Amino acid sequence: MGICSIDPTVSAIEELLLSQIREISFYIIKLRELGLKNKEIENRLIKGLSIIMVNTSFDKEDFINFLETLCADKKSAKERYVAHCRANHLSCELIDSDYDISKIKSINEMIEIGETKMQNKYRGVSPDKARLFELITVFAKTSAIILELLKKVKEDTSDFDFETIRFFALTNSLSTRVEKLKRRILEFSKTGYQILSETNSAYEKHFGKRESAKVLLSALEGKAILVSGPDLCELEKLLDTIGEREINVYTNSSMFIAHTYPEFKKYKNLKGNLGTSDTQSDFANFPGAILITRNFTHKIDSLLRGTMYSNKVIAPNRVFKIKNDDYEPLIEAALKLEGFRENEKKKYLEIKRSFDKIEQTLNELQNKSVVIVVGENSNTGDIQEFGGKKIINLDCPIESDLLLFTLEKCKNLNIKVDLFFTSCSISAINILMSVLFMELENIFFVNCSSSLISPHVLEALEKDFNVKIIR
Repeated sequence: MGICSIDPTVSAIEELLLSQIREISFYIIKLRELGLKNKEIENRLIKGLSIIMVNTSFDKEDFINFLETLCADKKSAKERYVAHCRANHLSCELIDSDYDISKIKSINEMIEIGETKMQNKYRGVSPDKARLFELITVFAKTSAIILELLKKVKEDTSDFDFETIRFFALTNSLSTRVEKLKRRILEFSKTGYQILSETNSAYEKHFGKRESAKVLLSALEGKAILVSGPDLCELEKLLDTIGEREINVYTNSSMFIAHTYPEFKKYKNLKGNLGTSDTQSDFANFPGAILITRNFTHKIDSLLRGTMYSNKVIAPNRVFKIKNDDYEPLIEAALKLEGFRENEKKKYLEIKRSFDKIEQTLNELQNKSVVIVVGENSNTGDIQEFGGKKIINLDCPIESDLLLFTLEKCKNLNIKVDLFFTSCSISAINILMSVLFMELENIFFVNCSSSLISPHVLEALEKDFNVKIIR
């Protein structure tokens, strides 16, 4: 079932998708060089890059439809490029495609093509270069996920879109020197940092400045909906749709961050956060309806379906699709289900937004050294001293605003930083890569499961960027 890694079939399907995005990105960059833009196609390329497939069971029709759309985009971009070159008597540089996806309708044939592409994509390329290409792919994909969230609250992200596409397009040229690839990774690291900063600012503007919160971790009697994934705007739309109807809504996994935004405090239906680190167990034991937001990236293969709804581009199989942001079918399902029969014993989690405390501590450490610890297993909110250095445990296992604030303060105060990630997630991987350019004293990162990140990427971080992987 691919519990400890990604199933080879799923990897082949994702590689087929990436190969199509690579080819389109080639023509998008050529058009940009001629002063021609296509924001619609660029926007779709970011959406495609943001897709991370981890479940062996997925909606085949969703996949084929999206792939066919990309195929049409490639044809359109290529024709526009060729037409401009001919009209202006310029020589055209084209790339060969070894298949025409518009003529392939069988998912099995697509899998075979994807497998072939996986086997051949780095043929003749040194291991040093191949692992950098893998890192570029992961970095572009995780940045695209952040961009998809930013698009919900910011009208124009076209500059970031193009920079991400241009960065990913490096994987088109296998002859690029290793040193250039390293340099481009560090350059895009600054862009990744800017994307994170812009996203934090835009969400603060939309939902209010984050603040401390006391979050209920127990279920209450009544009908229930569980919302999992990172997309706060989907949660907002769901709560608006529910209105005055008596349904208790709970967050799960990274969605818990909603409780720290003032805008969500106005919703009486939003009760608390339910769940553990085991998403499959959380879903299996939940007696209501479940909403999986767009960039949800957990395995749910072994779960029975029936009360799960999704807004993902390529939804898990046998999960109801949310169409046109219409959450009524989800709400109707929740009202028909039993929900929780009684109140559980109440327990709470205190989330502290300790900007002032950390700033005060850092002001006292100018020109010295600190260890910054971030992750689910950090001692939340504590500031301790160890080995002559202050250890600052940040209360942000998955969000980035407090970490970026702390790193900026350290830079301004000439404080040397050892950065320590205690847990691995899509968000943590992106944040790690987005601070590589800062030349911190040391970066420590836990050894991720291969279901999240390829061992080759960890090897590139370790050997090429001096990240210390804790094994």
